Amino acid sequence: MLNFVAIGSFDGVHRGHRRIIRAAIREALRRGLESRVVYFPFPPKFFFSGETSDCLITLPEERERLIESLRPGLVEPLVFNNALSSMPAAEFFSRVVLERYKAGGLCVGPDFAVGRGREGHADFLRRACLESGTVFRALPFTRRGGHKISSSLIRAHLRAGAVEEANFCLGWNYSVSGPVIKGAGLGRKLGFPTANVGAHPAKILPPGIFAARVKVGRETFGAVLSVGRRPTLNTLGGRMLLEAHILDFSRDIYGKTVEVTFLRHIRPERRFSSKEALVEHIRADTAAARKLLSSAPAA
Repeated sequence: MLNFVAIGSFDGVHRGHRRIIRAAIREALRRGLESRVVYFPFPPKFFFSGETSDCLITLPEERERLIESLRPGLVEPLVFNNALSSMPAAEFFSRVVLERYKAGGLCVGPDFAVGRGREGHADFLRRACLESGTVFRALPFTRRGGHKISSSLIRAHLRAGAVEEANFCLGWNYSVSGPVIKGAGLGRKLGFPTANVGAHPAKILPPGIFAARVKVGRETFGAVLSVGRRPTLNTLGGRMLLEAHILDFSRDIYGKTVEVTFLRHIRPERRFSSKEALVEHIRADTAAARKLLSSAPAA
């Protein structure tokens, strides 16, 4: 059976990506085809740049779950490697799009390109589809305040700690999952025990203090989230740490995997003159988080 294929990195599965995927699903239903979403687990731009840390909005398994939630017929990864990077656009179209994925239709974003040196841009794909009898759809950018919504824009928002802007562009609230790992116990000594989350190194960690929710098993709790390098205590040697002070919570969850969802930015991380000043600000952060969480939609 022929497929209507949507192909791209889809890192973040943001509003623009969802528009492309939903268009492919609609076209497939209209034409009696199967809808098939093909994604690059590691975006080609990072294959070329060599970046492997602090670069992904969604890990491949997270991306696949988000794409599957849109209910396409098939979802599968296409690993970008040396062979694909050196393949001419015409060969990519014939061998990958037509032969491997049996495309009767192709849906992409306006800046998508295939082939060596990105030679196979939208105009090439439109011609190739016309010549092969394949339906072609290139959707325009989805915009926010005059800017195109893109994975690059969302990465910039996240790296600046601007999670509200990132969440709007995504269409869902940014989250990070990982096991709770042993820390130095400094939060407990200050009266605010924290769960240190061992995030995957490829995930972007937005810096700052946030109102958040933490999912433990099937339960969800409010939290104050700190992402940074502990400038006041100076115990990390510059390493980023994700710490969640879970509100009204006292269980031992070491080793358990939790999901932390970023909701609102409270303040940037900063260095304080003393531990006492730090504790005073943690109290204020906790009060701010409770207030913000009381007005945030339930998870």
